[in-house]
Amino acid sequence: MDPGYYVAAGSLQARSYELDVVANNLANAATVGYKPDMPFFAVFDKAAGSGRGLPLTPYVNDGVVFGETGVDFKQGSLRATGRPLDVAIEGNAFFTVQTPQGPRITRDGRFQVGASGQLEAEDGSPVLGKNGQPILLDSKLGSVTITSDGTVQQGGKVVGQLDLTAYAKPGSLKRVGDLRYDPTGQATAPVKATVAQGHLEQSAVDPASAMVEMIRLNRLFDMSEKVASTFANDLDASSINDIAKS
Repeated sequence: MDPGYYVAAGSLQARSYELDVVANNLANAATVGYKPDMPFFAVFDKAAGSGRGLPLTPYVNDGVVFGETGVDFKQGSLRATGRPLDVAIEGNAFFTVQTPQGPRITRDGRFQVGASGQLEAEDGSPVLGKNGQPILLDSKLGSVTITSDGTVQQGGKVVGQLDLTAYAKPGSLKRVGDLRYDPTGQATAPVKATVAQGHLEQSAVDPASAMVEMIRLNRLFDMSEKVASTFANDLDASSINDIAKS
């Protein structure tokens, strides 16, 4: 089969995946603390691997195949909520929560007080302090104050400090659902961040840019589809002619 067909087919697969990624980003344009995905692709030389010594240059023979998805951890805007247990991070850090699968990190600061007095995420996962333990609150001590370095106070008394962590290569963090990431095996980095009480970090997705990207990818998909169709029609015509001659 003509190697150009593989190039067109690879392009169709790549564009289809990119469209899925952009569509998912758009769907989360209003999700608190969401960071957009970015697709990465690797190049393969279909013709060179065929062993047929095809004469076309690598620029024609090279195709594309899906590599992996990374996360763009650019800063999202902060929105004031006035709710004392809404907390946003401005900078490179993450909150740490305890889950049945182990500690996980997140930028989602929608916290609450659980039945046992623990500071918790919306799903009830304990929010961890610097000592690796949940932060305990006491309603008798009054309102909660969280300072810019994550120190949690009640009634003028320090009850804990949010465990803020940063990572040398945040783009390599893997999503594990619920706006969380698995930090296992990741090298840490100095924390350069501040905490804003009564605020939430908004999604880092730019809807306008994502819509423009979706239109661009749709056009590229259509072009690749036409190229693949042309090769397929030529192949059908060649097959018919060869069978007729034989």
